[in-house]
Amino acid sequence: MNLENDGATSESIFDLDYASWKIRLTLGVAGFFFYLGVFVVCHQLSSSLTATYRALAAKEKVFWNLAATRAVFGVQSTVAGLWALLVDPVLHADKAVNQQNWCWFNVATATGFFFFENVAVHLSNLFFRTFDLFLAVHHLFAFLGFLGSAINLKAGHYLAMTTLLLEMSTPFTCVSWMLLKAGWSDSLFWKLNQWLMIHMFHCRMILTYHMWWVCFWHWDGLINSLYLPHFILFLVGLALLTLIINPYWTHKKTQQLLNPVDWNFAQPESKSCQPERTNGQIPQKKTQ
Repeated sequence: MNLENDGATSESIFDLDYASWKIRLTLGVAGFFFYLGVFVVCHQLSSSLTATYRALAAKEKVFWNLAATRAVFGVQSTVAGLWALLVDPVLHADKAVNQQNWCWFNVATATGFFFFENVAVHLSNLFFRTFDLFLAVHHLFAFLGFLGSAINLKAGHYLAMTTLLLEMSTPFTCVSWMLLKAGWSDSLFWKLNQWLMIHMFHCRMILTYHMWWVCFWHWDGLINSLYLPHFILFLVGLALLTLIINPYWTHKKTQQLLNPVDWNFAQPESKSCQPERTNGQIPQKKTQ
């Protein structure tokens, strides 16, 4: 186990005793409440400043706030993931077992975020009687995976940080959906953001291939440093991302560029007629 931050200065905000359960639990709880706070602040600001938000249905407001919260977490994850992928020499020296203090901080707070995400998604599904299987599976695997990394003091941090980098698409997804609801799907800005988002989903697929490559070349180190159930969970989750979830989401986002519909909430339409869409949705006929 290496809990020393060899590549940093002697003192930083990340220099904590991560061998202590109390420190890791405190950071996990802090991550949960920080992103809960982002959710609440987004609701307050959007209610005050955005007519589009005030016109949304209740379940769409929840989705709006979750999208903004995921976008904030996506920024944190992208910075951490890029630093691990492109910069940090300690993690690159041994991608299976090496650790960094700044990675411990991100692992613990990410565990808190994914716990918040699972609670919020399942409460929303229960309250509004909806269910997104791919999203639920994705975030359940993410929470259990990062929980395993937070518990296991021997687990290396390179793959955990590159897993966070998979969240690179979430800020673009947030902007895309909010602009779609605001009726800006014909704007150049929305189309540019959609192109960048699709590119991020292609980058996600390339990143999963890199993660398989790391697993192949560092198999023995991963077997020795990870608990077997945790390693199996990681491989199953990575397989689902590689073969099903990433291709499916890339396909749907590409479809959305060509046909700007909010497929999260759009009502089914008849094949015989395709009425004009407003704010990414199909207007419903008025009933007497």
